[in-house]
Amino acid sequence: MAPRPSSVTRRVDHLRGSAVVALAVALPVVFLLGGFAAEAAQPPGTYDASGQTVSTLAGRGAAERWIMATVLAAMGVIYLLVAAGLRGVPRLARLVLGLGGAAALVAALAAQPAHGSSTVHMAATVTAVLALILWTLPLAADRSLDPGLRRGSLVAAAVMTAGLAWLCAQAWTDGTWLGVVERVLILTQTVWPIRVAIAARREPAPTHGDGGWATLALAVLAPVVLVVGLAAAQAAWPGPDPWSQSFSALAGLAAPSRWIMTVTLVVAAALHVLVAAGLRHRVPTAAWALLGAGAVFLLVTGVSPQPAGGYSAVHMVAGGLAWAAYTLWPLGLARSPAVDPGLRRASALAVAVLAVLVAWFTFQLVTDGPWYGPSQRVVVLAQAVWPVVVAARAPRRLTD
Repeated sequence: MAPRPSSVTRRVDHLRGSAVVALAVALPVVFLLGGFAAEAAQPPGTYDASGQTVSTLAGRGAAERWIMATVLAAMGVIYLLVAAGLRGVPRLARLVLGLGGAAALVAALAAQPAHGSSTVHMAATVTAVLALILWTLPLAADRSLDPGLRRGSLVAAAVMTAGLAWLCAQAWTDGTWLGVVERVLILTQTVWPIRVAIAARREPAPTHGDGGWATLALAVLAPVVLVVGLAAAQAAWPGPDPWSQSFSALAGLAAPSRWIMTVTLVVAAALHVLVAAGLRHRVPTAAWALLGAGAVFLLVTGVSPQPAGGYSAVHMVAGGLAWAAYTLWPLGLARSPAVDPGLRRASALAVAVLAVLVAWFTFQLVTDGPWYGPSQRVVVLAQAVWPVVVAARAPRRLTD
């Protein structure tokens, strides 16, 4: 029989739960009050809250921009504290929530310029928005949680996804409700941690499931993000032949809307980092560590763009290491006797296929072949699909 927790331990847990609830409640309060103060500081007629974003209030062209920058930074820190303090919820949910907080903090520090756009700010903002939606999926997938919280998390994910779709439609069509939609989405994202914190405070910590469905959902999102981002980046640069454009060119300094592909690579990399974390008890260490390393190298590739008319050594080296890691990580499955024989054989075949595809792309690159663009796209998508297969087929927990 497990020992009962002491009265001191119970009091500490109660105080921690109360502190997390208080921090979660502070999120919408800080956002609303800070937003109103930042808007009030703008000269009359220079800012339209209905059509302009909060990033504008924190940008270098805003008056007293420190107000909104401080608000966004404070929200990022609060998200991090809530993620660290939550008990009784899946670790993957806390990890994704913490990622959202860290990304919000980066977005606050990387202000938009007075004219144009900051790639770092845009990438961090997109990462934060997606993470603050995706953290609800491990909650919905964990069968050990209260059914009401699971259903509510699924509804929250659907509502926030619909809000994100509306926000994207407003951004892409220069809609007049862009500012309103953004504020509604941010406010919705600040409210759900309150519900989770209250539930975690009331309920004893359960024994969690493996979060397999959440890991699978994150794995499926990565190729979807890559396909959608690639299509959007190509559409924003209609001049060159898309079959001869590489991902690096679309994210390079010469691309007119390079932030689209940069954000795409950063988000896909972040998703694969989370997938690797979700697989760490389900596949051999060599496999998930290599997948995570590949994702980190892909992230470095995304934020180190190629210059116009030249090459970036950091970009090239990071890109090569990412390709190698994404190609070789199935070897960790193929060589482990603890893995199901069917998955081992499939992993060995995956390494062989990926190696052939990488060789095809390398040949096209070196010879300036006509299939340069398609070969790269095939390799990238094939590498993004294999984590989906593993997330779907791997056991709940790897046993020796």
